[in-house]
Amino acid sequence: MIIGLIFSYIYNEIFHTDSGKGILASIMMIGMLTIFFTYFYQYYDFEKIKNLKKGFVELEKDELIINYTEKIKYEELTDFDLSINAYYNEKINFGHRSPTEKRSLGISNTLTITHKSKTRTFNFKLEDKSHQNVLERNIYNIVISEKLRNIDGKKSIKLIPKQYKNFEEYREYVGKQLREKKVNCTEGLLLIGYNTYEEAQELKKKYCG
Repeated sequence: MIIGLIFSYIYNEIFHTDSGKGILASIMMIGMLTIFFTYFYQYYDFEKIKNLKKGFVELEKDELIINYTEKIKYEELTDFDLSINAYYNEKINFGHRSPTEKRSLGISNTLTITHKSKTRTFNFKLEDKSHQNVLERNIYNIVISEKLRNIDGKKSIKLIPKQYKNFEEYREYVGKQLREKKVNCTEGLLLIGYNTYEEAQELKKKYCG
């Protein structure tokens, strides 16, 4: 479109001729069609990330398995951080105004662990929403079962996916962290959640007294 406009200006203002306007109009039309095509195509286009599958990570009941052979007990970890970005084919980038890819490859998710003073970060792929749900359920069970014993109390609570934070089991877990002074009272009560001042005072007596 820009090329068409530039040459149209040159023809009119410099050469003072109308010849070639048909070709220029065609160039501009191709530009417009390209913009429209790009806009709609972005909704089917996957993000551009160079990647190579070269490892394996599995969360078992009591241990983390890396590349099928390395086994690390959860209780030996001093840091555990999980970041879920998106699963494969999930729609992304809807905040962007300019055309950009709208579907995820599902590989921008990360797991960071510290074991024996060595910190490692792994990217992992989520195949679909069901795969993500299974992972989140496993994380919930690992945290609630207190397998991550050497992880900061506040951090372990934040690992719990939000869909489990209305469970009574979750509230009791946070309450236990409060009783053991692993989380301060104000933060802990906010994590448990309450609706009235009176309810907050009851929780405070129960867990912070």
